Amino acid sequence: MVRYGMEERTMTQSQLREGMEVYGANGHDLIGTITRVHGNGFDVNGQHYTLNQVTETGDGHIHVRGTGAGERTGREGLVSGQEEDTLRVPVAEERLTVGKREVERGEATIRKTVTEEEQTVPVTLVNEEVRVEERPVEARRATAGEDLFKEETIRVPVRGEEAVVAKEAVVTGEVVIEKDAVTQERQVSDTVRKQHVDVDKAYQEARSGFEQAHTTNAATTGRTFEQAEPNYRAGFTSAHDERYADQDFETAEPELRRTYESDTTRGQGGDSWEQLRREVREGWNRARNR
Repeated sequence: MVRYGMEERTMTQSQLREGMEVYGANGHDLIGTITRVHGNGFDVNGQHYTLNQVTETGDGHIHVRGTGAGERTGREGLVSGQEEDTLRVPVAEERLTVGKREVERGEATIRKTVTEEEQTVPVTLVNEEVRVEERPVEARRATAGEDLFKEETIRVPVRGEEAVVAKEAVVTGEVVIEKDAVTQERQVSDTVRKQHVDVDKAYQEARSGFEQAHTTNAATTGRTFEQAEPNYRAGFTSAHDERYADQDFETAEPELRRTYESDTTRGQGGDSWEQLRREVREGWNRARNR
């Protein structure tokens, strides 16, 4: 019941909304804000509160009981469940996540150098040569004005070819540079931290809750708590087993049943799985706080 002035009204699930501030019963200690509305109540800092725990409401905030002095709240790392004597202890572990990024591994250096060498190229050159030959002729009289005894120098031009050397650059080949992507499989190792829960201690803390719930149902089951406790404990322990960390009860049930039926210490007079399934599941759900 929620008190509005002098009138009492019933708080409904539809009146709850994420983000509402939640205070303790004294109205001064802020517990946190609603992160999720589900089931028969809401979650604050990982702790579930029922509508029956709401004592007062105001503009955008509500007050709840069950968080008074001496009690541990979600802000202290230990939260109480729906039953005041049941504690939920968060268990954490680190897992490796391996990604990839491009890095420069080095470089390939291709260097071009220049060398010199002597080359000989054959070439054919044409040169003129002067050949002087004296030949006898039939005697004749000198013509008038012809000075046969005049001294003179006769110049005959002589031509020829010479080699002219020139150099030009030509492309005679090329160097092709290619890169290939090579895939390599590698094992990446690192150290991770993991929390371990003392399941036996956790069960002892939750045991009174099992006993109270069993007492309520004893009239219909006809079983004593001593008869049912091993099954509560088996379900509670299995819920903390790393093998079933990502499984719900229905997924883990076939393996739990095989383990139970292969346990020779139960003897031939043991109950069948169908008879004990409810108790094992009760232990599982209380460990998972459902």
